[in-house]
Amino acid sequence: MAESLEEMAEAVSARLGQKLGARGAGLEARLRHAGRRLPRSRRRDGAALAEALKRADHPRLSRQVDMARLRQARNRLVAYLDGIDMADRRKGAALGVLAGLAVNLLLLGAALAGFLAWRGGV
Repeated sequence: MAESLEEMAEAVSARLGQKLGARGAGLEARLRHAGRRLPRSRRRDGAALAEALKRADHPRLSRQVDMARLRQARNRLVAYLDGIDMADRRKGAALGVLAGLAVNLLLLGAALAGFLAWRGGV
């Protein structure tokens, strides 16, 4: 079954919202919101899909759309997004917050020890 350009764009847009939390009305807005959370090559694939959507509405430019290349771009982008493990991302974010907190507490302890040594308390 041949998938239309709009269906491809909708599938990618839905995955961007689901996996990266990208907000926006369409594919182009969600790609912009995802920004650097996507690798450069996948951003290019998404941009090719968004550009093809614009061209598809124009009678002459729509003939320039290479559907085989767009299917490959869609497949690469979907494979990347499907490979994102949401539980691992949440765990990594929580560990990042805890590591930052631990470093700040360590610096506070060192500053307190330095202050006490300076005041002659230690």
